[in-house]
Amino acid sequence: MNAIDIVQEYEKFDYDLTNRGWQKEIASFKLTCSRTINQTPKVSIVIANYNNAAYLDRMMTSLVNQTIGIEQLQVMFIDDKSTDNSIDVIKPYLTNYPNIEMYVLDENTGGAHGPRNVGLVHARGEYLVILDADDWYDEDALKYMSDMLDASGDDFGVSGIIQSVDGKLSLKSKPYFIDGDFKNRSIQALPAEFYGWLGPQGIMVSRKVVIDNNLHFVNQRVADDVTFFYEAMRFSKTISQGKALTTYLNRDADNAGLSKAINRTFMISWLRALSYINDMFPDDISKERFLSRRIEWLIHDFCLKRNIGYKYSKNRLRDFKAHLDFYIGHLSFDPSRHFRNDFRKSVWQYLEKNNINGLYRFIFLFSVRWVLNKKLGMKTVVANTYYYPQLLSSLPQTRLDVYAVAKELSQNTLHLEVYSFKKLVGFECRQLKQPYLSRQELAYKKIAENCYQVQLPEGFVYETNQFAVTFDDYSESGVKGLKKLVK
Repeated sequence: MNAIDIVQEYEKFDYDLTNRGWQKEIASFKLTCSRTINQTPKVSIVIANYNNAAYLDRMMTSLVNQTIGIEQLQVMFIDDKSTDNSIDVIKPYLTNYPNIEMYVLDENTGGAHGPRNVGLVHARGEYLVILDADDWYDEDALKYMSDMLDASGDDFGVSGIIQSVDGKLSLKSKPYFIDGDFKNRSIQALPAEFYGWLGPQGIMVSRKVVIDNNLHFVNQRVADDVTFFYEAMRFSKTISQGKALTTYLNRDADNAGLSKAINRTFMISWLRALSYINDMFPDDISKERFLSRRIEWLIHDFCLKRNIGYKYSKNRLRDFKAHLDFYIGHLSFDPSRHFRNDFRKSVWQYLEKNNINGLYRFIFLFSVRWVLNKKLGMKTVVANTYYYPQLLSSLPQTRLDVYAVAKELSQNTLHLEVYSFKKLVGFECRQLKQPYLSRQELAYKKIAENCYQVQLPEGFVYETNQFAVTFDDYSESGVKGLKKLVK
């Protein structure tokens, strides 16, 4: 394969932003609407659905109760030929509320990109959001995000996301919102961790930036949304960030079945998408951070994970390396400097040397070291730095991201030790049922190297509260031994 082959792939999968041919390939559909339809809505909501009937009432309820008012919305429910009762769930909303549009595609398109592109072509709002059919919004979400963009004049805005896994809530994509409110923030100033997500959740864009730049979802099942939103960011140049919670991300189905969908086609599709971004945009810190975080993510999936739909073997590692070289080639920067831990940095070094046998051995032995550390507590300490057990001197040393241990609790003052190569920025406490709304930064004092005193809140209960050490890369860690001290 060569550069001509890559260009042909871009054409085949509708990447080219100078070609509007994708609009001619839009799926045909049958449209059913509410009796009253606003032709000039403030916000258009594009919802791609396939067999999500169990989640649709929750999603639709969050939309019809938006504080911006259903009168200001264009709710576009686009069904990709579902085989469940999705259509029956939506029909009552068409009868009982204005501004609901149900597009039922004549044929299944095989991915969210098909319905989403139907939505882009028929959207009329000043602003646009893409909502997965099993996710839902806080009731103030669309007013908050549209007000934010009105005030800033930016074409791209992000805000707080909560992840829900079988009812258990946690913070998601902290760089979107954790630092507070921003207007007109250059995308070149965004931290690397910001680019670790870029799914549709928590994002609103102006429809103008979509139309002016021919933005659309590429014709493949994965990486279509991340490329869409990264392109929107690049053309926007600056973004707004809001600290309020707006979006709930459903991960109830994030299980072994979903992992099996991470297969060889998935790998190639992602590398193709990164190749296009790399070819299309000039080298700068935004592109460097975006590509680095995405390459790290692919390394995690296709070099390290076992339970995916592409069987783990030396051949998988060779295949990943070959496609990485073909699609990405030589980079003008070292992406591993943006990686989050030593393990992934070591994997990158083996890949750079094309040492697949050494990489296979390293991964196997690290798996053993990981078990020894997590299950048996084995570790090595050198000059106040903790490492996974070494096993062999020929292996690269691998630092523990964090080793934090509670030492003593006197009234509400917790004494603990924290060891990490990352910069500690503080301590937080959250209620497990409301991790975002109850987030509380705790007063602390550094009393010696690696030793801290932290003031726990009154009534802290281990079973219902989460205590976390936070770091400058937006990561966080729990504390060993805390449960035993908190009665």
